[in-house]
Amino acid sequence: MATVVGVVFQPGGKVYSFDPAGLELRWDEYVICQTARGRELGRVVQANHDVPDSELTGPLKRVIRRAGADDHEQVRKNRIEAKRSMLLFRELAGRFQLPVKPLSAEMVFDQSRIVFSYGSEERLDTQALQSELAKRLNRRVEVRAVGPREGARLSGGGGLCGPTKCCNRYPSHESPITLKMAKDQELPMNPGRITGLCGRLRCCLAFEHPVYRSFRDRAPAVGRIVTTPQGRGVVRSYEVLRDACVVEMEGEKEMLEVKLDDLADVTA
Repeated sequence: MATVVGVVFQPGGKVYSFDPAGLELRWDEYVICQTARGRELGRVVQANHDVPDSELTGPLKRVIRRAGADDHEQVRKNRIEAKRSMLLFRELAGRFQLPVKPLSAEMVFDQSRIVFSYGSEERLDTQALQSELAKRLNRRVEVRAVGPREGARLSGGGGLCGPTKCCNRYPSHESPITLKMAKDQELPMNPGRITGLCGRLRCCLAFEHPVYRSFRDRAPAVGRIVTTPQGRGVVRSYEVLRDACVVEMEGEKEMLEVKLDDLADVTA
């Protein structure tokens, strides 16, 4: 068994496992970690926990220390520098006549490199652009193409879910997003309802699906006869988020909302 913590480096980013190096870390603490890109500031989203060695894909990188006020100030300065660098990226992309959609520039915490992300409908040779950026910025540069879903996350902003999109609010999920998730949640198969700003199926379908799946596994089917504290009735519909069924009571034609824990299926 190995003790690990889960850390994210961007809102909605992937959760990475790190060796806490003897630190007792709690949820929402900020830490400085050694990564493949250099030292980076991340947020703990999974406190210290044990995982089997068989689930580890390789040696764990370490948490260096907890982050302090000076570290957050460094991140603020890095963001300002990254925004300035994005102006240069746009200028040079136009000069090299590359059909790209600039999305974001990220300065690594230790300022050892800057990562530019862009969207494009075709495969591009960005070697000349990358070389010129590295020369002008005097640091290592990475230029990467991202898909529509990742592009929407990097762009930030709000969406159908509110002022913050799900892809920015929660750590990224590993499960593929499918139409079955929308059907299980009884959503209309209207593209305007089930697709996000990226044009792909909305991330919240995957985040919310376990709740609906758990409810379906425990709830009696619509049309089944059930017993409740108020008597027998027939299940007519569901109230998933309230963990309840709407039951039509026998002989009264009255609809009652009954918690799943308070009803039982009448078997034949």
